[in-house]
Amino acid sequence: MRKDYTNTKVAPILLCFIRYQDKFLLLKRSDKVLAYKNLWSTLAGFIDDKQKLEDKIVEEITEELGLKKEDIKEIKQGEIYTFKDKEINRDWIRHLFVVEVSNPDIKLDWEHTEYKWIFSKEINDYEITPGLAVDLEKVSRL
Repeated sequence: MRKDYTNTKVAPILLCFIRYQDKFLLLKRSDKVLAYKNLWSTLAGFIDDKQKLEDKIVEEITEELGLKKEDIKEIKQGEIYTFKDKEINRDWIRHLFVVEVSNPDIKLDWEHTEYKWIFSKEINDYEITPGLAVDLEKVSRL
């Protein structure tokens, strides 16, 4: 059973920076998601208490991006830290990952409306979710 983080002040999330060759996947959040509507972000999801993080990553990639488990070449874990978003009064316990994929053919679900493959230095050319540029800088070294 999934835990409902809809109204909690603190929520653990994973942020998966999908990398294909030298570019990272940027996803535009739809207006149907709970937070940060219509902003560019990366693949993200709430972490369920008992689910292994690697299983959660595979689940998110298959559901939201239309990729298969076989498309994942490597998963690297980055930093875990708390990001305080004062505007929405929420603390995100962020678990950062880089997921290297072998297939750039993305099929979005309802959570995102567009995607782009970008070089990390291009991140500030987009209207992004809070903290995303700092997170990308942290994981781009992995």
